[in-house]
Amino acid sequence: MVLALSVFVLIGVTACSHKGDYQPPPLPARPEMDAGAAGSSAPAFPGNTGINSTKLTVTGVEPGTGPFSGGTSATVRGSGFDDSVEIHIGGVAVQPGQIKRDGKNRITIVVPAGQVGPADIEVKRGDTTVTLPSGFLYSALAVTPSQGSVSGGSLVDLKLGGATFPEDAVVEFDGALCTELRINSPQSATCKTPAHGTGLVDVTVHSAGGAGDTLLAKNAYQFIETFDANGGGLSGGPIEGTLNITVVADGAVSNVIPGALVMVGNDPKTARRGVTDKRGSITFSNADLRGPVTVHASARCFCRSSIVEFDAKDVTIFLEPSADPSCAADGDFGAGTKQLAATVSGELIFPGHQEFDVNTWEIIPKPKLNEERVVYVMTTQATLDARRIPPDGGPGDISRLTESNAIAGKRGFLYHITARPAGLAVFALGGLERTDTREFTPYVMGIAHNVVTSPGEETRDVDMSMTITLDRELGIALTDLPSADTEGLDEFRVRAYVDVGGEGLVVRDVNGGSLDIIRRRTGNDPFRFLGQPAFVGGLLNASYQVVATYQSSDSTAVPYTRQKRNGVRQSREPVQFSSFLAVPSLVSPALGARIPDDRTLRFELSGPKPDMILVEIYSGDTLAWTQIMPGEARAIPLPDLSLIEGQTDLPQGFLQWVVTAVKINDFRFNELQHTYLTSTRYWTHDSQNAFFARR
Repeated sequence: MVLALSVFVLIGVTACSHKGDYQPPPLPARPEMDAGAAGSSAPAFPGNTGINSTKLTVTGVEPGTGPFSGGTSATVRGSGFDDSVEIHIGGVAVQPGQIKRDGKNRITIVVPAGQVGPADIEVKRGDTTVTLPSGFLYSALAVTPSQGSVSGGSLVDLKLGGATFPEDAVVEFDGALCTELRINSPQSATCKTPAHGTGLVDVTVHSAGGAGDTLLAKNAYQFIETFDANGGGLSGGPIEGTLNITVVADGAVSNVIPGALVMVGNDPKTARRGVTDKRGSITFSNADLRGPVTVHASARCFCRSSIVEFDAKDVTIFLEPSADPSCAADGDFGAGTKQLAATVSGELIFPGHQEFDVNTWEIIPKPKLNEERVVYVMTTQATLDARRIPPDGGPGDISRLTESNAIAGKRGFLYHITARPAGLAVFALGGLERTDTREFTPYVMGIAHNVVTSPGEETRDVDMSMTITLDRELGIALTDLPSADTEGLDEFRVRAYVDVGGEGLVVRDVNGGSLDIIRRRTGNDPFRFLGQPAFVGGLLNASYQVVATYQSSDSTAVPYTRQKRNGVRQSREPVQFSSFLAVPSLVSPALGARIPDDRTLRFELSGPKPDMILVEIYSGDTLAWTQIMPGEARAIPLPDLSLIEGQTDLPQGFLQWVVTAVKINDFRFNELQHTYLTSTRYWTHDSQNAFFARR
């Protein structure tokens, strides 16, 4: 990031008129060519001053100007620098902790405060001192902070040294007025920045009546985009007087939402509310604005969204499109782009004495009376939640082969499957299947890596050797679970999937069921996954993704507590899973009761603290409000936005509110990213419960 660095020239001001024509000495024409080995074509430097020189010199500083208040990050150039050097600017020492030597020829410093005008730069090493006369120019104007949002409205401090503000002062940023100008003293003022495109701009101070001189600060302020369309969420560090908010349509990061209501805090009567500009942004700025704060956002045809009790100055809020039929005229928010599926074909090669011919299926045990030998071919999935394209296969697919109907090829048996366009792996499971129940037991596996598929195209000659025997075992043990009497928890469900890295997961779903899920009423004994492959050969770098869940066995599967772990390796002893999150429990209102007068829903959560709380509020089957909270939060504010002109309240009737507690590795709430909300792949632990209330 390029820091905004103030360059100030005082034009015709008496106090500094004798320095008005001063310019800092230029740097060498090509400082990057500051050296060369002997015999090279690089230019030679006289007087032992090249990059390998031990002679102490100082040739320049970059940038050569900065505000009198100090704080400018600058690079001092020269030669002979070592860790012992001391630097003074205008006689003021640069503190040791603000000196960073980048080599023999460069030192990065933080410039101390100084007197307006030129200042000598002194570099000392032992008994040797070298000086660059008038090497740095202290300007008379300091603008703090030196950067802010393109939406404007950021409160900035303006301080003068060696000059005073006229009574009718006007402050402009690149010719646009700085609003709400307040002169606090002859040399101190505040104002709010105008809206402006990105980039460095000049700041000027002059008399509205034209009397006196104009103060010009070159490149004193930088306008920046403060929202993150990719990661979204929270960034920028703590709130220190300014809060920048951008509202964006979920699923379309480039689709900012102008005219969206944004409110800071839970009081609809607050002065800290307004609507977003054409960029979808709004800035709130006051000297007393500090975190943590809560922000609510609302827009027509979108669900409300809130981020609760955070401390980050740059905020990007994503709003989910509403399912309201009246919004259909505004665009089909839910429609996505239909993507053509890809196809993959090849041969399944069974081991046998025929090295260059087709072998039989003898690696699969001989079927009994009501069994037959069957092979299923499929692709890896990107995530557990991903669906195959199409989920039931495509026309002309040969994804289920039986010993009796398989078509022989050159060395094996032909298959043809539909796949998602991606880089993935293709795998095949061979085993015995009951002819009456379609119950399938795998005995052997084949896999082909590094398969790249394209929309509408067929990837051919993807052959697989059916040589991986499924004779290994994985054990999973669950400990430190929530109390067995927790309401609604009555089933343990453990899933274990082979993970082949960037190619995805080997999800062995056959005939509507999964071979890699174990369901039980008790979690006392280890969960044993049989029929697993050895992690050798084509699976040498594989591991497991394991998801262990204690949940309700009814159709809603709520409440639940779940733990997910990646990188699980095969072990002789069961792999331990512990420290499950507790399930959220209801505090108020009572189940089905009216929302309290303070319009706050409350819940409790014992045990290990989560990193984040997600709350979703539904009216019927329609999502109405989403709230994102830090892990310690236990209260959900529902301000009545209908008190604001043009806004409506939550629908009347019964509302369902769903509370999800989440843990994420290396998570910091004030650096929240939108992807943490849209994908559970980052979640290591989560628990959930649902309650009802009436409005």
